[in-house]
Amino acid sequence: MSTVQSLSRGLQILEIMSKTQEGVGVTDLAKQLEIDKSSVTRLMQTLVLHEFAAKAPNSRRYILGPKIGQIVDNAAVGLPLKQQSLPILQELVEKTGENAHVAIYSQGMCLVVADIESPAQLRVVSGEGRLIPNHCTAIGKCLIAFGGFPIPKAFSQHTSRTIASRDQFKLHLDQIRERGYAMDDEEHEIGVRCVAAPVYDGGLDAVASMGISGPTVRVTHEKVPELLDIVKRCAHQLSELLTDIRLEDAMRP
Repeated sequence: MSTVQSLSRGLQILEIMSKTQEGVGVTDLAKQLEIDKSSVTRLMQTLVLHEFAAKAPNSRRYILGPKIGQIVDNAAVGLPLKQQSLPILQELVEKTGENAHVAIYSQGMCLVVADIESPAQLRVVSGEGRLIPNHCTAIGKCLIAFGGFPIPKAFSQHTSRTIASRDQFKLHLDQIRERGYAMDDEEHEIGVRCVAAPVYDGGLDAVASMGISGPTVRVTHEKVPELLDIVKRCAHQLSELLTDIRLEDAMRP
């Protein structure tokens, strides 16, 4: 079976770094991999660029980078969250007629870990595994407002309604926390309106958000309160389920 040599060596480097807290130098890596130091340097530059590796403090050695922790966190949260949320999302779709999804914070953005499409012929784009902006989506804003995650550094303009500044976004977050839900009113895509509520697992901060997205011709301003009530009840249902699971895990010997 053919392999990609540079990828194989990169994975070997990650495994070597995972076995030490002090970090590992280029010379040591070159000896262990039996390749020249210039090749190791190029591999390390690539791993650092993508945050899979980082320079150890006050040292020329390398340690695992922040991206490794993000991947582990996403896997730990995302998989069980998806499994537990799917029946509730199905119920949410049946009751609202719109796309339903659950998302977590990842890499400074909003990662959709579970998504069920609306049965309606006219529906919005969906799909699991999407990374979407936090500042102009209901599920993303919900994560920032209730999850304690950092405010985005950049505010890319997607429509004329997109929030464009940090100060404006901070005021908007205060409003979201006060009313207990988030809304995307054609801020990410013209003709699409979304609402979302936070999901907890027994802790003080939200671990995820749950929401629906639909065309504005169906998700009208007049209908939002009715849809929001359903979304909040389903998010609360998932929160209770995750809390029970967390308590069960804590009680295991």
